[in-house]
Amino acid sequence: MCPDNTHAKKQHLIPGNDIHYPGQTNHDACFIPVSVRQYSGEPLYIIVAHWCLLQQNWVQRNQIAEAFHITARRASYLIAYLRSKTSRVVSICRHQTLPNKARRYEIYVIRVLDSPTPSTRREKAGPPPVSKRRVGNGDRSMANELWNRLCSNRNAGKILKKKEDEDDGT
Repeated sequence: MCPDNTHAKKQHLIPGNDIHYPGQTNHDACFIPVSVRQYSGEPLYIIVAHWCLLQQNWVQRNQIAEAFHITARRASYLIAYLRSKTSRVVSICRHQTLPNKARRYEIYVIRVLDSPTPSTRREKAGPPPVSKRRVGNGDRSMANELWNRLCSNRNAGKILKKKEDEDDGT
């Protein structure tokens, strides 16, 4: 696919280094402030949430951008993500409307919750049980075969009529 290995997944943190490589390959590396390096295995938004918690004040995107050496736009995305990720981050948000009608958000992190342990996470449910009352509860492989034959054959109507005639004749 990509011969130059630019999309290979990098390690989260190289020991002795203060550069954070997120697990997602579509995110760039960033600097981790000394005060939150113990959370280096966490996703970037959690590290930012811990940093905001340590500030004990309202935090703007420019402060996050400066502390983590990222762009202001990326810092804005992180604030938006923190606002919506209420399962892990307890925060309040306020906005200030600028003269050009743009909104500048500030976030105050109250608490960062621990990630759920593997035992408390719900296991993936298997396929839903087959209902005997539902219409169309036939064998899926036969239905798929019929559908594929109908899609690939111009004489699909004739095939169906022929099959019905054979069924009626027996």
